[in-house]
Amino acid sequence: MQGMRRPAFQIGKVKIAYSLEEMRIMAMSEQIKKEYFPEELSIRLSGRTLYRDNALYLLHGASFLEFEFEGRLLEAELESEGGEEDYQAWIGVYVNDMDNPCRRINLKGGRQRYPLWESDKTEKVRLRIVKLSESQYAYTAINKLIMNEKAQVHKTPGKKKRIEIIGDSITCGFGNEGKAEDVFKTGTENPLRAYGVLAAEKLDCDFTLAAWSGIGIISSWIPPEEEEPNTKVLAPVIYPYVDYGLFHRKGWVPNELYDYERDNCDVLVLNLGTNDASYTREDAERRKAFQTAYLEFLRYLRSIHKNKPIICTSNALTDLLNPEIEAAVETMRKEEQDGLIFHMAFSQQEAEDGEGAVGHPSLIRHEKMAEQLADWIRRKGILSDIS
Repeated sequence: MQGMRRPAFQIGKVKIAYSLEEMRIMAMSEQIKKEYFPEELSIRLSGRTLYRDNALYLLHGASFLEFEFEGRLLEAELESEGGEEDYQAWIGVYVNDMDNPCRRINLKGGRQRYPLWESDKTEKVRLRIVKLSESQYAYTAINKLIMNEKAQVHKTPGKKKRIEIIGDSITCGFGNEGKAEDVFKTGTENPLRAYGVLAAEKLDCDFTLAAWSGIGIISSWIPPEEEEPNTKVLAPVIYPYVDYGLFHRKGWVPNELYDYERDNCDVLVLNLGTNDASYTREDAERRKAFQTAYLEFLRYLRSIHKNKPIICTSNALTDLLNPEIEAAVETMRKEEQDGLIFHMAFSQQEAEDGEGAVGHPSLIRHEKMAEQLADWIRRKGILSDIS
C-alpha cells in the first residue's frame, strides 16, 4: 500500500525494517503454542516423583519440577481426582527466588489446563512447580506443558546434598497457614513452610518428604474415646513403596517399590510417634510395643540407607514417647555399634508461638523447629562429614 511506513529497528549499524503485515505475522507466530510431555523436556525433579503413561506425578508434598524458562507463556494440563472441596490438590508456581508463589492453583477433578506463567515479552526466569498438598488427599499429575513456540527450557542444577524427612502431618505442614479455630483444608497446608524443608534450606540442601498426616508406627491417630489401634495405614508398611496410596487408587498392580539404590539421600530425619501417642497413652505395654516396632523400623531404614546419618526427632507436639524413641536409638548405637543414628528432642512449644489449624504447629513454631534442627546438624558436623 502506497505511503505505508515500515517500522524499523537496528542491529549494530544495520537497520532492518518490517512491514506492518510482517510484524503482524511475527506477533501471531509468537502466540503459536507447542505441547510437550514432561519427559521430553530437560527439567530438574526433586522429591518423590513418578513418570507413568507420559505423565509426571508429583507424589509427596514439596516434590517439584524446576527449569529455566525463556519465553512468554507457559501453561500445563494437570490432572487430579478432585474430591471434596476441602481436600483437593494444590500446587504453587514459584518464580526465581520468590518466597511466595506467583500462582497457587487448586486442582479440580479430571484433566484441565491451567496458566502457570506469562509475560508480554520474552523473559528468562527460573520456574519451580511444587506440590503443596499431601499425597493421601488427592494426586497431582502433569500431563503436558504448553508454551509459546519459540520458548526454551533448560534444566537447573540441584544442591550438592539432600535431606529426606519421614514424618506425619507436622512434616506435611498440616494447617500451618491456618488459624487455631480453623478446620483443616489442604489449601492451608504448605510443606515449604514446615520445619523439615525450612531446615534443609538453612543448610543449603535439597529435600525429599515422605510424610502422611495421621500416620504412626504401630497406630495412626485415634480419638480419646477409642482403645483399639488404627492399623489401616502405618509408616513401616507404606514407606518402601513409590506411592502406596496412588497405586491403590489407580488400580496399578503390583505396587511398585521405591528404588533407594538409585535415589538415596545424604541425611535422613525421622519424626514419628506423635500419632502413636494417641494410642499408647500411659499404658506401659503399648509403649513397649511402640519401642519395639520403632526399633525394627530403624533397622529397616538402616538396611536401605547404608552409612547415612539418621536423626530421630521427638517432642514436636508431645513428649510422651520421648523415652521410648531415645531407648531405641541407644539400642542401635550400643548393641549394633551404629554411630550414625542420633536422637534430638525439639524444645517445648510455647504459648506465644500460637497454633495452626486443629492444634498443629504454627508458622512461628515451624520456624523455631527448623532453626533448632539446622543448628543441631551444624553443631554435630553431620553434613561436613559427608563427601
